[in-house]
Amino acid sequence: MYLPQHFDSTDLGHALRLIAEHPLALLVGPDAGGASFGSHLPLVAEPTGDGFMLEGHMARANPHWGWLSQQKSLLAVFSGPSAYVSPRHYDSLQNVPTWNYAALHAYGDIALVDGAADKDALLKRLIRQFEPGYAEQWRGLPEAYQHKLLGAIVGFRIRVTRWELKLKMSQNRAAVERQRIREALAVSELADDRLVAAWMARLAG
Repeated sequence: MYLPQHFDSTDLGHALRLIAEHPLALLVGPDAGGASFGSHLPLVAEPTGDGFMLEGHMARANPHWGWLSQQKSLLAVFSGPSAYVSPRHYDSLQNVPTWNYAALHAYGDIALVDGAADKDALLKRLIRQFEPGYAEQWRGLPEAYQHKLLGAIVGFRIRVTRWELKLKMSQNRAAVERQRIREALAVSELADDRLVAAWMARLAG
């Protein structure tokens, strides 16, 4: 993606936070004819020695997993909070509106997880991330029902080979202007505005 130096972040902690707070990713890879195809899927990041791995699953009825298993390489796009930034916060009238946002592009290779026991373990890791209290209910479901559900999905792991994190949070503006923007967004009625303000404060501090 277009990544000016002002907005380029190599902070792994920020990348993992963005994934944890906004786990619904757009998984992009080629279809059978080589054209781009996207699947919207929640993914979980697992830190590794030099970066992170991603885990998730998709419906077996979705042909994307078959294409990806043949092509291997893919792109996972995570979109964080975003907010409109009015030029009224700037010192000069000769300015225009813009948009602050956070986005992560993770490139990697996919490996399928299709054994029943491995998929069950993967699902339990996802449950632990999103709703730990549901684990007991899942364990209590009839075995035949669990087996049917596991058969209807294909799990996968993505070995992330490269990632880009864009935190466009007005870093190219003067400190006093950044403060005005952050303070305005922090009291907005829009939840995304307040989340952007929190990211701005995090980067400032």
